[in-house]
Amino acid sequence: MEIKEVELTCEIVKDLLPLYVDGMASDVSNKSIARHLEHCAKCRDIYQDMAFHLETETPSTEVSDVKRFLKKTKKMYFLYGLCGLSFLATLVCLIVDLAVNKALTWSLIVGSSCLFADAFLYALTACKKYKACAAMAVISIGTFILLCAIQISTYCLMGTGTVWLFRYGIPILLLWLLALWLPALMGTFFKWNIFDCIALLLFLSILANYGTKLVTGDFTWEEALHMHGFISNALGEVVGIVLFVILGRMKK
Repeated sequence: MEIKEVELTCEIVKDLLPLYVDGMASDVSNKSIARHLEHCAKCRDIYQDMAFHLETETPSTEVSDVKRFLKKTKKMYFLYGLCGLSFLATLVCLIVDLAVNKALTWSLIVGSSCLFADAFLYALTACKKYKACAAMAVISIGTFILLCAIQISTYCLMGTGTVWLFRYGIPILLLWLLALWLPALMGTFFKWNIFDCIALLLFLSILANYGTKLVTGDFTWEEALHMHGFISNALGEVVGIVLFVILGRMKK
């Protein structure tokens, strides 16, 4: 026997709307309510308001606490696992280095690199505010430690190479850190968009590139002013600057 749809009044529809929104009403009631909402603007507004509040209803405190705990637990296990793998890799390299070379040589570089990578990933996952500045701080300190490890390993432990750290390493490091720090600061404190930050980075990389050549003694004014030297050293960066500046304006 077919059940016919019943014409509902506004008062009945208002009483049934909570069940209709939650999907708990019967099929006949759903059809009658849907047909009533088609021609009743007042009831339709009430339904839309109830549906909107249902979609945007905030979860309970207990659910939020559980989700937050699970998220922190995942991060903790990820960081612990990463540190464990880095420790095992460093230990294996140390054993092989001692067995083959009878001394600490290249294993010092491997250990410094693993420490650098772990600290960088920890800064990205743990820092919620000023994440770019925290990452740049890790890059600055970690790169300096890594350069020191390379210098000690090659010159002091292996007896090869020269003392280049203070003459070349640190000045070049400071140049490129300046090129990286300025976009990070502009994006963090002055709210530059990502495209403008990349454009600034490309511009500073041109200056840092010429500064690197100046430190190493490879810089000549003829090369800087000559079109061939400009094309080989800065043309790609200039094209990128123009492109990202245009994208930055479009984003704004």
